[in-house]
Amino acid sequence: MAKKNGAEQRFVGIDIGGTKLHAVVSDGSGRVLGMARKKTRPERGFEGVMARAAAVGQLACVKAHVRPCDISAIGVGAPSPILADGTAVNAPNLGWQNEPLVTTLAEHFRQPIFAANDCDAGTFGEFTFGAARGARTAVGLFMGTGLGGGMVIDGALVRGQNQMAAEIGHMKVVVDGRRCGCGQLGCLEAYASKTGMLKRIACAVHCEGRETLLHELCEGDFSSIRSSVLAKAYGQGDAVAVESLEEAARYLGVGVANMITLLGPDVVVLGGGVFEALGAELIGLVRDTAAAQSFPPGSAKDTRIELAALGDDAVAVGAVALALREVEGA
Repeated sequence: MAKKNGAEQRFVGIDIGGTKLHAVVSDGSGRVLGMARKKTRPERGFEGVMARAAAVGQLACVKAHVRPCDISAIGVGAPSPILADGTAVNAPNLGWQNEPLVTTLAEHFRQPIFAANDCDAGTFGEFTFGAARGARTAVGLFMGTGLGGGMVIDGALVRGQNQMAAEIGHMKVVVDGRRCGCGQLGCLEAYASKTGMLKRIACAVHCEGRETLLHELCEGDFSSIRSSVLAKAYGQGDAVAVESLEEAARYLGVGVANMITLLGPDVVVLGGGVFEALGAELIGLVRDTAAAQSFPPGSAKDTRIELAALGDDAVAVGAVALALREVEGA
């Protein structure tokens, strides 16, 4: 039997997040044929999450009217560095340390499984099917609870000798600066992430005694502010929200400038929950800061800085893109 081409094949892409599991069934052109979601339920442990991830992938097949036996391969994006053998090294939001992700999922599927860090997958998805399509070299930065990143150079995802490269959120931007969730000081993520913004907002209220609409909108619990709530306060001109978001955008612009100085990419793609909610409002500030901070002066003009095109599907569709690349390269 002749081998199907990419467009005729069917793939499952699974995005394993801290709160939700999102799966798509796609053809080789990135067209989503069906999708499904479930809550992650990390309290059920690694094995429980794997069982739920398998179930959501199978449910996506039902929604797409595709038989599981017709799936060519499965791609997975997870919030952890992923070793070559499919081990998830460290996923703090899920409580994982050195868990056999691919081996365990293989107990639920007959098809080959390929796994990557979620932001690596999202970047590769944008490179293959989204805002960076047609580029040779691309950087992805995804601002949500944290700040994840990925790099594609000459069409290949950069994973490094240790399979943990492109942790852009943990570049140091302020010596002895704010403490990051990783435990170190001065990481970009400590400034350009929702977690960093929320700490700044809490300090403005509790340390400086400032008033903000956010206090009412989140009922005083600044740790649970959603990007949509930040967008609402920003749209109403709330000073604390505006200052916090614009500071994060400027720091992200510094991170983008560093990537331009280091790599000279064709495209930098900005995604994640904050940019899905406020991309149009913040991207200009990121672009201006990157232009001012990159070297040599003027070099930023050669790099497009764009909003992600795949939205909430970026990781799952990116996992499909990775599986497709692996299958076609086999």
